[in-house]
Amino acid sequence: MGSGIQQPIVDQSSGGSAFGDVFKVLYEPGAVFERVRARPSFFAPFLAIIAVQCVLFFINLPYLKVAIQAQMAAQPAAASRGAPGTGMLVAFGLVGLIVVLGIIFVITGLLLWAFSSILGGGDAKFSTMLSVGTYSAVPAAMLLGIIGTIVLHLQGSSGLTSTADLQPALGLDLLSPGTRGFLGAVLKAINPFSIWGLVLTAIGVSTTQRVSKGTGYAVAVATFVIGVLIAGGFGALSPGR
Repeated sequence: MGSGIQQPIVDQSSGGSAFGDVFKVLYEPGAVFERVRARPSFFAPFLAIIAVQCVLFFINLPYLKVAIQAQMAAQPAAASRGAPGTGMLVAFGLVGLIVVLGIIFVITGLLLWAFSSILGGGDAKFSTMLSVGTYSAVPAAMLLGIIGTIVLHLQGSSGLTSTADLQPALGLDLLSPGTRGFLGAVLKAINPFSIWGLVLTAIGVSTTQRVSKGTGYAVAVATFVIGVLIAGGFGALSPGR
């Protein structure tokens, strides 16, 4: 009685589900990452991203076939083997999609954990950083795929020469059309959706680790740069690029 009126305790972990946060992170990232801080969640955003990517895979499957045929036609040795069947494309495509995305998110989580530990005082948890990285990937892994699919279908399949053409130019690659290899992949990786993801990452790090915005952006930028360089490396090694 004599202690006065106590303020109600706000439960930061309430107010949304892990799956609902996949969409809420786009417009209220601070609240989402407060919930991630209280209860990390990797599988909800991962499964949502996989679901969207699988739908887009089947929508773009006819274009994938055209791109593979055009790429093989430019390589006489490959053309003699014939194009893979639909069943093989679906099986390898979906399994590869899940495995590659899983590896990307684990690497991102490790980088965020390492940089957050170094720059933020050493209290970062991998599970939290893995969740931050996965939620922050929603713009690049979902929205970019949807917009890219719309642009691809508007352009048609006549200009497809390789599988690299399945992602239309939506970033810095617009400034250098036709650029392939390392530079082409780097330019393609820098686009409005990946920058959006960088901002979300910075917010996620600063919110979950209780560090300054500057530290959050330092961690996000360092992770982003390494990711772009890795993408460039794979672009240099990939055929048709």
